[in-house]
Amino acid sequence: MKRTKGLVLLFVLALVVSLLPVYAGGGSQSGGAQGGGIPAATGKFSWTMSSGETINVLFNQHPYADEIIKKIPDFEKLTGIKVQYSVIPESNYFDKVTTQLNSRSGDMDIFMTGPYQIWEYASAGYMQDLDEFLKNPAYISDDFDVQDLFPSILNALRWDAKAGHLMGTGPLWGFPMGYESNELVYNKRIFAEHNIKVPTNTDELLAAAKALKGHSGPNTYGVALRGERGWATPITAYFSLYYSWGAKDFEVKNGKLSAVVNSPEAVAMTDWYVNLIKSGGSSTWGSATWYSSGAELGAGTAAMLIDSSQNCFGQTVKGNSKEAENLVFTTIPVPRGKSLKSNLWVWAMAMNASSKKKVPAWLFMQYFTGKEYQQFASVDGRIVQTIRSSSFNQPAYQNIVSTSGFIDTFNGTVAGTTLLPTPQYHFFEIGTEWSATLQDLVEGKYASTQQAMDALKKKLDDIVSDIEVTN
Repeated sequence: MKRTKGLVLLFVLALVVSLLPVYAGGGSQSGGAQGGGIPAATGKFSWTMSSGETINVLFNQHPYADEIIKKIPDFEKLTGIKVQYSVIPESNYFDKVTTQLNSRSGDMDIFMTGPYQIWEYASAGYMQDLDEFLKNPAYISDDFDVQDLFPSILNALRWDAKAGHLMGTGPLWGFPMGYESNELVYNKRIFAEHNIKVPTNTDELLAAAKALKGHSGPNTYGVALRGERGWATPITAYFSLYYSWGAKDFEVKNGKLSAVVNSPEAVAMTDWYVNLIKSGGSSTWGSATWYSSGAELGAGTAAMLIDSSQNCFGQTVKGNSKEAENLVFTTIPVPRGKSLKSNLWVWAMAMNASSKKKVPAWLFMQYFTGKEYQQFASVDGRIVQTIRSSSFNQPAYQNIVSTSGFIDTFNGTVAGTTLLPTPQYHFFEIGTEWSATLQDLVEGKYASTQQAMDALKKKLDDIVSDIEVTN
């Protein structure tokens, strides 16, 4: 197990640098909002300091949320706080969050979020600065131990909310629930039955996906990929391959962002990706989500899946899917001569700056990022990339992550895992436009991939035209 521990230490140290974006834009957004003050507190910490209060939590539908929900009764018993919660599928989760934050009603106290959302929400003053709690001992349980949290993952949620400044410094806008890289999982049974070797580059991946189209009858196919229209579609498989290919989203020219999505590398990669979908993907790719793509791998409908580590890992757990014992991790194949770049995601809990229940909300966040809960979630809940070193070092957790080829895949992915897109306030609109272009290409609405990416460049340049980039 020493090898596994060394890998995670390498990962979190490397991420201290690699997670930090190169630049962020300015424009019409207001910067530096701190999210408002919190009630003063003195004396010794007590879990019952907000007994009798009720808080409202909004969850994205995800394994991280599932495990928290299981333990809400324990939290309520410990604190005397009543928790009301809603769970919303990812396809419309962030629309709901944005609506709640825009209302500034404070009806939602806690919500799930990630680094991309911080670019928009923190700069608009929608998020509470959690350092306001951390700097007051009266709000911190003796056993919380902030130092036990992997610092690079925590710092991925820090930002000073000022145009042109890097993430990793400034207020803390969320506490991590887990983090995810991107991998390929394949069905060894299906591969053996069809005499297919595990792909090691993109040529072999395309050939395998084509050969496995219809592998077990109608509606079965080679590789599952996200496809629904929305920003979440490109951030896993597509972005990991796009940046590995050598393509970029933006460059800075004269203090402005200029899209380079029509570069030779970007066009070549996108053309290959569309071919992969058409010749080896699902006939219903355009509606494929995080949930459906994972489920189709687990059911044996798809022979491969490229997606986030948690989605992939969940299908390999015995009892979670029909094909669990046949599923094996490997690194995402990239073009010959290229290095793998895997896009990072961090799910976190954040507090609404307009919440009227900030203290009980803080207790909720502290409890569910604390040692006791994280040790439970990492083992019982199979949260595969845990946020705490104490959770990671549990023998039971070490045993879990040593299965299904995960460790070797982690080893091959860690060095290239980082937050790949250019930080800017219009990320969600850009991601949605990008996914729409991919759908149009798959549906044959453009004469060529070059034409589609030229059109996308014009759209993206218009979207970011209000952003000023500073050093």
